[in-house]
Formats: sequence, structure tokens, C-alpha cells
Amino acid sequence: MRPADLASRVGAFVLVAILVAGAIVGSGMVAGGSGGGYSADELTVDAHQSVDIASPPTEEGTIGVSASTSGKVVVIDDAHGNDVDEIQLRPLVNALTENGHEVRFYRPDRGPSGQTLNETLRGADAFVSVAPDNRFSTSESKSIEAFLDAGGRVLAAGEPEGSSLGGGVFGIAFSGGGGASSAEFAPALSPHGLTVGSGYLYDTTDNVNNHANLRVSPAGEGNLTAGVEEVVVHEATPVSGENVLLRTDSSAELSTTRDAEAYGVLARSGNLAVLGDSSVLDPDWAYVADNEVLLGNLVDYLVTGERTPMPEPSGPNSGPGPAPRR
Repeated sequence: MRPADLASRVGAFVLVAILVAGAIVGSGMVAGGSGGGYSADELTVDAHQSVDIASPPTEEGTIGVSASTSGKVVVIDDAHGNDVDEIQLRPLVNALTENGHEVRFYRPDRGPSGQTLNETLRGADAFVSVAPDNRFSTSESKSIEAFLDAGGRVLAAGEPEGSSLGGGVFGIAFSGGGGASSAEFAPALSPHGLTVGSGYLYDTTDNVNNHANLRVSPAGEGNLTAGVEEVVVHEATPVSGENVLLRTDSSAELSTTRDAEAYGVLARSGNLAVLGDSSVLDPDWAYVADNEVLLGNLVDYLVTGERTPMPEPSGPNSGPGPAPRR
């Protein structure tokens, strides 16, 4: 392009820009009054100012442990394809160690077996299995039963099998979850009348920023729910038993059946407790609502048992449990 043509086009563009700017300013002065223009108040849309939009739940508090015991050994399962890591269990681990207890991880070199688990539990006071993805074998279940009979405390926490939601407290549901579930712990639960359902719980009418974030409340009196008014769970799976301690509202539905009712998410039978949601142990959830109170109660539960010596394991080594179900 020649310099003369370029200069001509630039000049035309500047003239048009000046005319457009003048028209905008002029119309603004007419609409806003003499010497005015649009004020911030005039541009505010009241319907978008609600403080209730995406209002987050309270995320503050401390994990209080009331038990005066110390020196207890808590073993955390890491041998069954558990869908959690140490970072996700940090609130639980920190609460235990800060109160003078020892945390060990069960990681047998040659895969889990009844004999190996029995040997591990013989030096423990409590056992925690979170989101296992490999089913416990019959021999392992016998080891856990012997541990319970000796006064050991057990906590099983899981997620729905075939889980497809993810994200933090305010995360949007997305595909790609694993199959970890407390149902893999079923052989150890069933002798005590505790069962774990399939699918996840959701509520489209009463939830915390996401249909899978549910408010649950105490269903009865017990040490595990002492001081708890409301717990928020994320994509919990239903649990049942004679002593259900936390329930959803009756508007909650189960993904596999679409049936609405008040579902249990925490139950206990003697020295065995099952929690249908492992997210309350996660740093993203530990301080939501009264979750930290529940977590403190769970720590108290784990370290207040009175364990006696366990018998020697009997029967052949069963080897690892079956492969994960997909």
C-alpha cells in the first residue's frame, strides 16, 4: 500500500472513532441527566446480588480429641488398592499423632493375606480401611474377627462402587472416578449385621452447592455423634445396621433406584464402625459443618478400646483377595 493511501485510511478511521464516541457520550448524558451518565446504582441488577448464591458452608474449626489415652497403635490399610493417599488422610493421621498415638500403614511385601494381616493386627489397637478396591479374603476377615474379639477397634470407610463424581467441596461433578468401596470390606461387616449399599446418595432439593453434597444428622445417641448437629457428606453410599448413627433427610435419593428416603451413612456394631463416605477424612471436607467434631469422635473411638492378646492365626495362607471388580 502506498504511504498516501495508508495515511488517508488512518485519517478516516480516526474520524469514525471520534463520531462514535461522541454519539455514545451524548446518549449517556441524555439518559443519565444533565452532566451525568450512568451511575453504578443504575446498572445494578438486584436479582444478582443475593448473598445466598453459591454460599459456601463454614470451613473452620479444630479436631478435638477428648480421650486421655496415649501410645495406642492405629494401623491404616494400604494393601487393598485403597483409593486414598496419606495426604487425603492427613487430618486423621495428624489428630492421632498429635495426641501421642502411633500410625502405621499396612503394606505387606507379597500382597495381603490372612496370616500377614493377623501378624500386623497383633501389634495394633485399631485398624482403619478407607476405600478398598480389592475385596477382603475369607482368611483376612477371620483375622479381623479375631482382632475384634480381642477388643480391637475397626473403622471401615468407603465410597460408592463405580463412583463417577469428583471434585472438592464446591467442585462440579465430573466423570472418571474409581470403584473403591466399603463394600469390599463386606466379608468382615456381614457377621455383625452391617451392610453397605451400592450407588451414591444425592438430593436435588436440599444440598450444599452440589446435588451429591448432603446434610446428614444424628439418628440416635452415641459417642460417635456426641456434639454433632450436622455433617456434610459427599457422594456417600448408604449403610445399614441395628445402630445407625447418621442419616440423610428423607428427600435423599439413591442413584441406583431413585428411591427417596432417609438413608444411613454411619453405623456401629460393638467395636466395628462403618462410614459410607471417606471424604470427611479429607482436608477439603474435615472442617465443613460439624465434620471436625465427627472426626474427633472417630479418633476417640479408635484409641479407647481395651485390646487383649490375639490368638495365633490358623489355616493356610489364603493369599491376596480377588482382583478389583469393574
